[in-house]
Amino acid sequence: MGLFGDTLNGILPNKEHLWTTVAVAGSILWVGYGIFLAVYRLYLHPLAKFPGPKFAALTQWYEVYFEIVKGGGGQFTFEIKRMHEKYGPIVRINPDELHIDDPEYYDIIYANGKAYDKPVFFQYRFNMPHATFSTADADSHRIRRAAIAPFFSKNKVRDQNRLIQNVIDRISYRLATEWSGTAKVIDLMEMWGCMTSDVITELVFARPKHFVESAGLKSEFSNSLSDMVYTTHYMTHFGWLLTVMNALPNWFVKITAPPFRSVIEFREEMERQIADILAGRNTEAKTASHPTVFHEILSSSLPAEELSLNRLQNEAMSLVGAGDHTTKWAFTVGSFHIIANPDIQKKLKDELTVAIPDPDNIIPWSELEKLPYLSAVVSEALRTSFGVVQRLPRINRFAAWKYGDYEIPPGVPVGMDQYHMHTNPDIFPEPNTFKPERWLGNPTGPDGIKPLSTYMTAFGKGTRMCTGLNMAYAELFIGLATIFRRHEFLLFETDRSDVDFAVDMVSPHPKWGSKGVRALVK
Repeated sequence: MGLFGDTLNGILPNKEHLWTTVAVAGSILWVGYGIFLAVYRLYLHPLAKFPGPKFAALTQWYEVYFEIVKGGGGQFTFEIKRMHEKYGPIVRINPDELHIDDPEYYDIIYANGKAYDKPVFFQYRFNMPHATFSTADADSHRIRRAAIAPFFSKNKVRDQNRLIQNVIDRISYRLATEWSGTAKVIDLMEMWGCMTSDVITELVFARPKHFVESAGLKSEFSNSLSDMVYTTHYMTHFGWLLTVMNALPNWFVKITAPPFRSVIEFREEMERQIADILAGRNTEAKTASHPTVFHEILSSSLPAEELSLNRLQNEAMSLVGAGDHTTKWAFTVGSFHIIANPDIQKKLKDELTVAIPDPDNIIPWSELEKLPYLSAVVSEALRTSFGVVQRLPRINRFAAWKYGDYEIPPGVPVGMDQYHMHTNPDIFPEPNTFKPERWLGNPTGPDGIKPLSTYMTAFGKGTRMCTGLNMAYAELFIGLATIFRRHEFLLFETDRSDVDFAVDMVSPHPKWGSKGVRALVK
């Protein structure tokens, strides 16, 4: 090659050293990028001035550790509480997000009439990115919510009183004939799951699963929804898992990735139901005593692209999932505390006996919600069961939020959560005590002016407030009134640790290894 070739050979490394050179150069670039990113996030980032752990500001892996590794996972909400105790009411919890612990600021972030976005980061964690609940963009969310919200108005839900009562009556009958006076143990969360899953599938599809007839009052469907949440943090932080899972045949994922089996089966079930509705095969809806959510959606003003199989399947997953788990958990927590506290149980029973002289004729929800002690029990059950317990960040893209001396730049996710709200001792003294009396007599907050209910956030607030809150209230009032007017229980090998919030899987869960809230029926 002559002089040029010799010169080139002198410049370029030998082939055997080429990959070593590339590896070294790549490592130098990677380390350099890491150093630059660290300096940027710690000193130059728009959130650099906000207090919080430096490691949390440095990397998302801080959150991943608490969500997936520490204590078996689901511990980041408790770590956020520790951050607030150390750094104050506003903290930087990861490189790009803030969290606030100040009950008076809740109505700023979750304001009515304000179109705030959600982080796209959270959109895919349940594998239903096109559901109303998951929708990040505020405008798209408004359009989708408008199509389903009327179905869950208070008047519409009151029309379903008989449906709910029929389901709980069947559970009550089985308790009386199969459990009462025996040594058979009933799992109360399983029992309430039969109710909630039958009610929501009837309302959504006119196809109840009839789990109230199942052996042992166990809802496999409801249990699979509960199992599904244990994959939540993996899907949130490692979104590529969803990409791979959705690209592979369902049968293959079920065999090779058992933790995702419940996710796949739930998705398949919802797809079948929606496909039948779109194809006109859901004949049950034609003879049902009530309209169904998805037949209403199909007759709404939503554009055609919002009525695709995939979009509606996502909506079905969201509605059914939300209509089951958080409500049955509120039932379970409330039931435990009623049974575990004889004084509470007696006060409730006395009120119900006066209001419902004939236990076979339960008064409607519209009358039940006027009973002060039952209402207080329902409120306390919701306070101590939290609803969705993980933070719910909002993004104000067009203006800065002010918090004290801090100005929060537009576009920054800022969140609060029900755990911090409902356990704030200034709002709820003795927050870890189940105390229905705190809700009696028109109670107020610390300022003596705002009603205490202002700080009840189990359903969230603002334009993204849970659409199903009226349905949840109706179920709780009718369910608790019916069961505790007609039956009495004894707890079986169950204690507070079986209902106390210990694991955050978006919804609250008790300690790992809990066998549930189990009881004997007197």
